Amino acid sequence: MCTEKDNEELMEALITAARAAFLSLKETTKEHFYFYVFVFDEGMHPYISAWSYESLEKSIKEQQITDEDKSWWKWDSADSPYAVYGYDEFFGEVDALLDQRASKLSDDELYETEWKVRIELMEEAMKRLDASGLFGTRKERECVVINVEQAPPDGDGAEYDRALRLNPSSVLLSEYLETCETPESD
Repeated sequence: MCTEKDNEELMEALITAARAAFLSLKETTKEHFYFYVFVFDEGMHPYISAWSYESLEKSIKEQQITDEDKSWWKWDSADSPYAVYGYDEFFGEVDALLDQRASKLSDDELYETEWKVRIELMEEAMKRLDASGLFGTRKERECVVINVEQAPPDGDGAEYDRALRLNPSSVLLSEYLETCETPESD
């Protein structure tokens, strides 16, 4: 099992990698981003994705997205042209730490306990990046949605709950939440 020190080391690596990737994306493209997401998939290694208004408009035209599908396409992190942006450049230390952690765990531990720990650390990383002002402040921040997504979604509404925890209330957040699987009522 990984220690609190191991978790903090991974947290710092996640913050460093995600900050560098998001900043590089913003500086390289000079586009107006409305969605930043940290994605965790069955490969067990996180990556970023994002959407800007410019990339959305271009993608809708190129992919011939129908009016009916535009509302979910706007938030589909897998189809963003910026999915996995900067992975090779910025996530080397994260990869090494995750591989090191995995080597100490059984498959059951890796795909149960460690899976949850990694998503929780990614959420905390996004929270800390947000607190640093990376995604904007005040009114500017209300024009951006951030989240941590699992691919494929697990169906338990965790993505919805994380979005509520990570974002201030806004019209844009409400729009995003409409595309998320909601938590089941008890």
